[in-house]
Amino acid sequence: MLRREDNLLLREQKKQRLIFKMEMRKGIIFDWIGTLAKNSDEIFPYSERVVRRLSGRYRISVISIAGFGIEKRCKEIDDSGLREYFDHVVVDEVKTPEQYLECMRIMKTNPRDTFVVDDRAFRGIKIGNQLGCKTYWIRNGRYSHETPNEETGEPYEIINSVEDLLNIL
Repeated sequence: MLRREDNLLLREQKKQRLIFKMEMRKGIIFDWIGTLAKNSDEIFPYSERVVRRLSGRYRISVISIAGFGIEKRCKEIDDSGLREYFDHVVVDEVKTPEQYLECMRIMKTNPRDTFVVDDRAFRGIKIGNQLGCKTYWIRNGRYSHETPNEETGEPYEIINSVEDLLNIL
């Protein structure tokens, strides 16, 4: 039979392991247009359900290119109804590996525990692969003809939409 002190020690060790596991959550970095949003005015009908369900198990960030203005894109994301689920949002004129690393720092994840989801092989998938993340390429929509190659690296998995992630992750 365990002594009271041993029982308390085991409880504390269990609690510390649980805290450690919670701190080491995995993360997902999504692209915006073509991934969560159809265009600048409309998110995909399934995006809210997907992001809400995944946010319970993963930390989530968004990196988006704003060809028509950074402030405009920030407002689109804020007004989408999805912003509350994101740990971090980056909107810039270009995507860089440093932006992805910054998202991981804020989400407290590392490349091995971070998934990158993008509809552009030559941007998000390429950067995610270079950093050592698992990448999910959405082969659908405007850029589906831009297939992965030697320069971008192959995605970890090819999906049709972010909705597919609910069956994968």
